[in-house]
Order: sequence, then C-alpha cells, then structure tokens
Amino acid sequence: MHVQRITSWVELTALEMEWNTLAAGMPLRSWDWLATWWKHYGGGNSGPQENIAARSRELCVLAIYREPTFKHGGPVRELMGIAPWYIDRSTVKGSVIRWLGDGEVCTDHLSLICRPMETQSVAASLAKALTEQLDDWDRIELTAVDASDEPIQSLVAELANRECITATGIADSVWILDLPSSWDEYLASISKSHRKQIRQLQQRVLNKSRTHWHYVESAAEFDAGWAILVDLHQRRRMALGEPGCFASPAFHNFHRETARRLLDRGQLRLSWLKLDGSPAAVEYHLADRTTVYAYQGGIDPNRLSDEPGRLSTIRCLMQAIQEQRRRFNFLRGDEAYKAHWRAVPRQVVNYRIVPNRRLARWRGHVMTVADTLNDWARNTAQLVTSNR
Repeated sequence: MHVQRITSWVELTALEMEWNTLAAGMPLRSWDWLATWWKHYGGGNSGPQENIAARSRELCVLAIYREPTFKHGGPVRELMGIAPWYIDRSTVKGSVIRWLGDGEVCTDHLSLICRPMETQSVAASLAKALTEQLDDWDRIELTAVDASDEPIQSLVAELANRECITATGIADSVWILDLPSSWDEYLASISKSHRKQIRQLQQRVLNKSRTHWHYVESAAEFDAGWAILVDLHQRRRMALGEPGCFASPAFHNFHRETARRLLDRGQLRLSWLKLDGSPAAVEYHLADRTTVYAYQGGIDPNRLSDEPGRLSTIRCLMQAIQEQRRRFNFLRGDEAYKAHWRAVPRQVVNYRIVPNRRLARWRGHVMTVADTLNDWARNTAQLVTSNR
C-alpha cells in the first residue's frame, strides 16, 4: 500500500466522494463533518482565520491507497483508508498530531476510516509511514476513542512494535440506548415510576392541542429551526452563567454549514417543540442507518416547570423508533439523565503515542509531567471546594 499525505484544501476536497464511501454513512466520520471542521477551524478554505489557534495548524490527512492497477490505458488507485488528522505546532509542545473535529466541537467515535476487512493492512501501512517517512511529529494525541475500536487498537499496537511509547487514559463514556421495535416495548423496559411519568406527560401535554412538534425535512424549514436552536441554547446557557457554544463564531458557522449538508443527505434530525405557540425545546441530532446521535439542544429557561427537555426527548425517541433506528446515542459525558432513559455507558479512551526519537521523547516526558501537575491541581481544587 501507498500512503499519501494530504496537506491542502484542494487535495482534501478531491477526496469527498471516496471518503464518504469509506465512512459508510457515519456522520461524525464523514467528509461533510471533518473537512468542514478544517475549513472553519484550520483555515482550510484559505479564507480569513476564524480561530487564532488555526495559525499553528497544518492539515495532515493520511490517505492509504492500494498499489495502482492499470485499466483503460492508465493507472487506477483505490483508496483503502484515511487517517483524519492535522498537526498542531508550538514551540513548547512540539508538533502534535490530532483529530480533525477535536477541540470545542468535541467529535465522538473518531477512528481510522476504512473497511473492516482492511483494518490490519491500513494500520500497518500507517505505522510504517509514521515511523519511516514522516519525521516532523513529536506526539500523537487521539482523544475520545471507543475502547473497542479495532483500527486504532491495531495502529497503536503496530506503533508499539516499532518502539514508539504508547499510553492510554480513560475519558468520559458515551451513553447508548438500544431501541426496541415499538414505543410500548420501550416503556416496558424502564422503571415503573419513570413509565408513569412519561405516560402522564403524554396525556397531559404531548397529546394536547397546545403542543406541536416540528421536524425539519426541507431547506425551507431549516433556517427557522436553526434560529430556534441558537436562541434557546444560548438563552439556557446564559441563564446558567455560561457563554453558550454558539457564542463562538467558528462553532456556529461550522455547524450551520455541516447541518445544511447533512440535511441534503437525509442525516439531519433538527426538531423543535412548541408549547402554547412558542418554542420551548429544540434538538440538533444526526443520524445514520442504525443510530440517532443526540449532539446539541436547548430549552426555554423561562419554562422549566413545563419540563420541555423531557418532552422533547420523549418525542425524539418516539421518532427514532418509528424510523426503525436500533440505537439512540447520547454521546460523550456522564450526566445522570442519560442513565435515567436507560442508556448504557460505553468506555472511551485517550491514546498518546511518542516516536522513538530523543527530542520527541523529551517533549513527551515534559507533557506527562505537566499533565500530572494539572491533574493534581484540579483534584486539589475540587477537594478544597468540597470541604468548604
């Protein structure tokens, strides 16, 4: 196999169709999500930098091709795998390979993008390229990887065999609810008290004329739904004394463009719930053939007594079951409400990989010490707070 390093927006755009084919409909691994992230967070479109951190970032997508065959008088290359990465460079930390989609976007379920039967050969080819051809990186930081992810496990093992230092840490879990075939089956699976609460909410609110649920299915509805998402999310977070995600121009612009793309592909699940004529809750979800991913939402902070968040979740779960999705993925974060809906945690890990080069190992040691001190300081602050 041959590994090609993609470093420009032009090269990245040329991969769109093949990339999405390999991603097999998983929205968080799609070209639409990850290349658009680079456009807004890495300056990928050669436009104005929206994020000052982008000035230290260099695109470093590694595309793995099968050795070319000759058809119709010319060579034909088949794309076998993609490592969706960039390099973050700084004087102190050195050159760190990271995921496209990291940072404030907080993308889950990232991996090498390849067909399952090509996992081992893609991982071996990448490890060889990283250790024999690419010498301008000091560390690989692969955060929030599913603990069961075979492509990354294979890559880490291959790099360890090539004398790289590898370390693993635990991250917040993702929470996944396996969906039954009907709403009645789901209700039967939850506690008696929760089932009673849901049925009361359905009878008292959801089934009444004062309640309307809007589900975006067209471009004409998108703008209205997006405005409601930003408004309710920001109002709720600001009521809690937080700036809100959409206060970041890069975050807002990335998601608006990506959501619009996913709408065209039938993978956006944007909906809002109206109570008494005004929006009370909104959900921004993604979908593939089997799963709905609950990415973001918002509620009216002045209507908390109406339980708009719970009402909206009920409606979205009902819709997912109606669409015959098999899973509802609440994504990363160990918030208590996820278990309340009978979601189950799946372990997530962070990987750190340092090559067998003196300067890289020294920088890796410095970062390990710094992380240890940061953890100590954070734990100490939490202990002091809890003792007040």
